Amino acid sequence: MPGRPAPLDQSTIRVLVITGDPATASRLADTVRLGGYLAERAHDSRDGLARALTRLHDVVVIDRELAPESGLHLLRRLRRAQLATPVVMLMPPGSSADQVACLRLGAAACHDKRAAPEELRARVRALCRRSPFRAGVMQLGAAQVDLTRRVVTCVDGRHVQLTRQETALLSVLGAARSQVVSRARLNALVFPDRHAKSIVDTYVYYLRRKLGRDVVQTVRSVGYRLGSVPFRDPEPLREPA
Repeated sequence: MPGRPAPLDQSTIRVLVITGDPATASRLADTVRLGGYLAERAHDSRDGLARALTRLHDVVVIDRELAPESGLHLLRRLRRAQLATPVVMLMPPGSSADQVACLRLGAAACHDKRAAPEELRARVRALCRRSPFRAGVMQLGAAQVDLTRRVVTCVDGRHVQLTRQETALLSVLGAARSQVVSRARLNALVFPDRHAKSIVDTYVYYLRRKLGRDVVQTVRSVGYRLGSVPFRDPEPLREPA
């Protein structure tokens, strides 16, 4: 039926759980896994910040009662770092004022720690429905990126094959939507084993050569963001000097 969302492939959904309480971490990880999702655990705010900014997740769950920094402080840092991943904040009972603060800081939802596990799984599923990722496919306007086969289907029906690094770079920019992603963060996410600062610029050039010069926009002295979608016929690019 036209317009119906593609079914979620739950086995590909990645959830990062950030809490310093071992019992809570174990319970939440089990809740996530019983939903068929992939669970990753971070044991404090520093570990959570590093994992959230250097790995790709579909949803991040943060415990409000976190140390050494509070969950609110971590959420603020993630948003300042332009992380676009939906965040669910775990709230202690009777914290309605904190819930307002969390939502103002950019949390997608607040979840009562006492609630049934099924409620958290339902929240994760609902957030993934609104995500650009769906069943291994990233929807970018009228274009689609098959993240498994590494193929872009353009609005004109063309199929463009990408390399693993090109796909990863495009997916990070797509997840950030219109937000700018710094070169340093792109390097950490896409090229963790490559130390040359120019590697990101090189692969941006490769994407432009295959998908058109407007697919990625340069924000001078800051980084890159996703450009125009749907993708147009690529224009000839001169080889970099």
